[in-house]
Amino acid sequence: MVSDLVPGARLVKAFNHLDVNVLHEPEVSGGNRVLFYSGDDLDAKATVRSLIAKAGFFAVDLGALDVGGPLASLPFGALAGVRFVKV
Repeated sequence: MVSDLVPGARLVKAFNHLDVNVLHEPEVSGGNRVLFYSGDDLDAKATVRSLIAKAGFFAVDLGALDVGGPLASLPFGALAGVRFVKV
């Protein structure tokens, strides 16, 4: 839906499948929280992946927006709200 509103934009979906109350703590239980991201532009995804890593999270690419976006969409995506930790 968002990509329809901004035609031509290099859109990456990220940082919005976890509860905001856990975003201040990227390192837990001896590992790093997993943050999912998806998008159709490889360069934009590389930039977002770098931002995720710099914030202390473990980045997992879910692929294109039409595949990965629904997986991590709140509230009904299969990965929405799941708190994976990479140890």
